[in-house]
Amino acid sequence: MKLLHFFSLVVLMGAAASAQESKVPVEIGNRRELFVDKFLIEKLDGTALTLHRPVPREVAIVHDAPWEGETSAYHTVFKDGDLYRMYYRGSGRGKRRGRLLERHHMSHETTCYAESKDGIHWTKPNLGLFKHDGSTANNIVWFGPGGHNFAPFKDTNPDCPRKRRYKALAFMHDEKALEKGRRVRCLYAFHSPDGIHWQLSQKEPVMTDGAFDSLNVASWDSVRRCYVAFVRKNRPGFGRDAGTATSKDFLKWTETKRLEYPGSPPTQIYTNGITRYRRAPHLYFGFPMRYVERDYRREGRKGYGLTDGLFMTSRDGLNFHRWTETLIRPGLQPDRWVTRNNFIAHGLVFTTSPIHDGPEISLYSTEGYWEGEACRIRRYTIRTDGFVSVHGPPSGGSLLTRSLTFSVPPPNAPRTVRIDPLARLRVNEDKPIRGAGSLEFRKDATLTLAGTQNLGPQVTLAVSVRGVPSGRRRLFSTYGGGEIKENDMLFDIDSAGRDSIRFYCGKLKVNVPLEKTGTWSSESNDDSTHHLAATWDDGKVTVYFDGRKVGSGGKGGIGDLKFTRGDLRFGEDHPDTSVSNEPFLGYADDILVLRRVLSATEIARLAEAGQVAPKFASDDRGVFLNIDNPDSPLADTLANDVDPAQAVVGPLPKSPGEVELLLNFATSAAGSLRCEIQDEQGDPLPGFTLNDCDELYGDSLEQALSWNGVRELKSLAGRTIRLRFELKDADLYALRFGR
Repeated sequence: MKLLHFFSLVVLMGAAASAQESKVPVEIGNRRELFVDKFLIEKLDGTALTLHRPVPREVAIVHDAPWEGETSAYHTVFKDGDLYRMYYRGSGRGKRRGRLLERHHMSHETTCYAESKDGIHWTKPNLGLFKHDGSTANNIVWFGPGGHNFAPFKDTNPDCPRKRRYKALAFMHDEKALEKGRRVRCLYAFHSPDGIHWQLSQKEPVMTDGAFDSLNVASWDSVRRCYVAFVRKNRPGFGRDAGTATSKDFLKWTETKRLEYPGSPPTQIYTNGITRYRRAPHLYFGFPMRYVERDYRREGRKGYGLTDGLFMTSRDGLNFHRWTETLIRPGLQPDRWVTRNNFIAHGLVFTTSPIHDGPEISLYSTEGYWEGEACRIRRYTIRTDGFVSVHGPPSGGSLLTRSLTFSVPPPNAPRTVRIDPLARLRVNEDKPIRGAGSLEFRKDATLTLAGTQNLGPQVTLAVSVRGVPSGRRRLFSTYGGGEIKENDMLFDIDSAGRDSIRFYCGKLKVNVPLEKTGTWSSESNDDSTHHLAATWDDGKVTVYFDGRKVGSGGKGGIGDLKFTRGDLRFGEDHPDTSVSNEPFLGYADDILVLRRVLSATEIARLAEAGQVAPKFASDDRGVFLNIDNPDSPLADTLANDVDPAQAVVGPLPKSPGEVELLLNFATSAAGSLRCEIQDEQGDPLPGFTLNDCDELYGDSLEQALSWNGVRELKSLAGRTIRLRFELKDADLYALRFGR
């Protein structure tokens, strides 16, 4: 009764503090805020915070080596540059007179190491450091005191000496106390220059206030500017729990404070699994293994309690919002219903998703522990920021945030690469052909080049491309189906077809056979950039591939290159044909329509431009599109063009703002999301009402909202506002004000 009264008092105190805090505007600056708790929420109407469970994937690693076994445990995983590292205890119970021992062989516990290039496929390197059964051919990275729960991390403290770049905490009994017949549990500090060769940092323990007999984890907190540890610290009269301590030097630690869980019923947690969330470093995520005392029997023998994985979050490292629902259930696998299974490894890593264009979170959990032949680690995945969302049902609901303020990002802040899986055409900044980005045609998409219906008697058309799949791919076109009329034109490619390049205009046909270019489709693993060009000189056509002449045709005296159907289009034909007739797919950059015939030498230079932007004469006219400025990807960069400003119409979103409201969200095909920006009193701001908001639907890790096409919110920076979201069959995971 006293314990329940204590928790009730904590809940009441927390509610009173929250009510007071909600009246104060939250300064979120440009940081990403996840809806993993109610910190940013003023009111939910018809919506609810919803916990999402990760999806089980492949078995990442099996602990079947002689020095490992069915009690291998206490895994730590982190990404280190291009390498993923995993540390864990290698141990097995062994057998005595045909019966499994009930306790671990402490003297045989080793710290083992595995690594991966993608976080999916893991190997156990032969380190040759410690002998096991007379051989050093193993992946043992530490064999000595502390092997029971050795927990490494990479120190990101900028002042950390290189020789101590990797650190670890491990549990041992105090040697002086053992000499006196007392068993006193302590934590000791270790360090390493490379994560492989370890040594004790000092002979004395660094922490003595705790139980320490499970995984004790630590890291450098870049927000609080100190080391933070989360350790086993039992709660008197109740059982297993966790505590936290801080340090400036990793050797002298503060007194351990027990964690609190306002609003959560008393629960024994065997481990804490707490780590900072990289995309929002002011947040701690915890993945404790919940321990439940149950009369569980298996094969006629009483079990030792059941375990599963939970999820909890904190903003101060002391008070945690702990979900009572489990994150990882034992499920249909019988061996996950055995004690100490469903133990989520310490550490989250981001891995490349095989089914969508972007990262996802990977976490790892034990199965086959204790009674299996060998403990296994299974990988699980969940969407980026995706542990919890505000969910709106099909009937609709709303979310009203607390009062908040945001700021303008600093000038040197990197521009976020947007990943919109529904986008047909987007700016790709990860793998540009040249400069800051390139256009990525993911589905049928068309750019209309205004003012190009009559190009005159001398014209050059050119583009750089990469990653083009096999099949007919339209580059420049005014074709509208049927027979090519006198004033119709198409310039297209087939990177693996009989005619690698075609230029047709009325009856004039220039075909470049595949023999002159070679196969260069993405299916042939050709990831190089190729340059295509064609010139029109009063009716005489010359075609170039990678700067060299590969075809010609026609004759002079025909006159202007002009089109009956309208302006020239890039990527697909005119609307009389299907919108997905023979669309261009892949990457494109430096799209050129020049009212002048470039010489063979000039085209060769254009093809070899590499990272240097091509230079044109001061009186050159036409259209030149590049992505040197990703914020204005469709602007004509022929600065001295004497023609009226060329308008380029395409399916790219409106020009980004200096400050935008960026959302991580998902809807069904019939779902939607809208947002109203209100003032401090709750009145809608003119131009930012719910009706002004452009409906958002789809699924994106980071997409900007717009109001009547306007995404710029710089004028509201520093002003106290509220956000009211309307959600229909939609999930909102996170938001951020940035660029």
